[in-house]
Amino acid sequence: MSGGAVPTTTGPDSVSEVLFRAGRWWSDALASGLLDADITSIDGWRVLGSLRGGDGFTMSDIALALTIPPPSLTRIVDKLVDGGFVVRRVDAMDRRRVLIYLSARGKTKVRKLVRQEGLVKSALIDEFGEDTAVHLIRTLARVSDLSMPTPR
Repeated sequence: MSGGAVPTTTGPDSVSEVLFRAGRWWSDALASGLLDADITSIDGWRVLGSLRGGDGFTMSDIALALTIPPPSLTRIVDKLVDGGFVVRRVDAMDRRRVLIYLSARGKTKVRKLVRQEGLVKSALIDEFGEDTAVHLIRTLARVSDLSMPTPR
């Protein structure tokens, strides 16, 4: 039995390891400044962040956009409602639909998310330069739109 370090590759030949590590860095960098007694999960922050640019969304819209299973999203939104960060309202145009909105407290909390995102972006800019950092963010934004590869 050898006791050496496990070799890891973060080069272009190990796409999976590069993406796993990048995802972990991104999550850890965001979590370090966000998770608190009010919102204890990154997914809770993701839901708040998704609501910042709109005027109410259905649970189905949020689940689809964030790829969070509906039962998990219901638990997250219930906690956010209990904390006073979001509110549920019946859609005035279609009484069968319930829309989720940021509350005033939620909007205040989202400012913390914006600040933390700015810190993370600044770290990327400091390391790679602005053009490369912006290109990296735009490129990674497209990754989730790729079709899944099929085994041959």
